Formats: sequence, C-alpha cells, structure tokens
Amino acid sequence: MFELGIVGGKNAGKTTLIETLLPELTSHGLRVGTIKHSSHRHTFDTEGKDSYRHRAAGAFMTMAVSEGELALFSGDTALAETITAQLMAAHCDMCLVEGDRTTRRPKVFLTRGLSESDAPLPDQIIASYGPEALTDGIPHFALDDITGLALFIIQQIPARRAT
Repeated sequence: MFELGIVGGKNAGKTTLIETLLPELTSHGLRVGTIKHSSHRHTFDTEGKDSYRHRAAGAFMTMAVSEGELALFSGDTALAETITAQLMAAHCDMCLVEGDRTTRRPKVFLTRGLSESDAPLPDQIIASYGPEALTDGIPHFALDDITGLALFIIQQIPARRAT
C-alpha cells in the first residue's frame, strides 16, 4: 500500500487538502484511507467508559467497535502503528497521513503560511502545494490545480505507474 504524508505548518490547510483530494483520488477507483497524526498527546478514551475500564484493569490493547466504526487503544505506540498500517494495507490502495513530518514516507508539503518555524523542511518531499513553490526541482501545484496534484499522486503509486 502506498502511504503519502500531507505536511505543512499549523493552519496550512492540510485537512482541507485531504478533503479536496479524496473525491479526486476515489474518482479514479482508488480506495483511500486516512490517518490524522498528532504530535500532541491526546486521550481519545474517556474515564468511566467500558473500553477505558478494560485498559485500567490491565488489557494490553482494547478495541471499541460499533456499526461501521472502530477505535484502537494501546499503550504501545509502535504496535498501534503496525496494526493500523496492516488494517489500511489490507483494505486500501493508498493512505493519506496528515501530519507526522518525521516518518520516512513521500510527502506533499503545503506552502501556505510557510515560516522559519517550518525549517528544516522534512525529508522526502515529492511535491509542494499552495501559493508558492518550495525550490526548483520539486514539482509544485497551485491552489487551483487539485486535479493535477491528484494525477501526480496517482502516478507515484507503484501499482499505477504503468497505467
């Protein structure tokens, strides 16, 4: 499965880009998963809920499952990431990962609001998107060229390169 990072500064439009890319990518027959990565620690489980109580009682990992949804709770970040990747790979052609600048995967970098706090730029940038280009040699897509960006992304998927 092909993973693509969507990275940029705070309020650069990462979520909006994903929302705009999804219909373009799925219109080409792709099953696309998404992961929202946060560099801040969040607690998604709530004290008093059954899943929280399972973990508090010693469960190594807990999943909350309802019709059409599931949540995975684990104190082992690496294991949770491995399981998430396996689930995505089993059911998706590609996965868009919002945030997570440090993981080694190809990335689209959003240039809106680019500031010195974004330096150094993350590794493996394959394209930039936004009002200004990053540097020569990295393909750039303007805000009004979502179709061009989507087609570029599709060409990066190993199974789609020949088509």
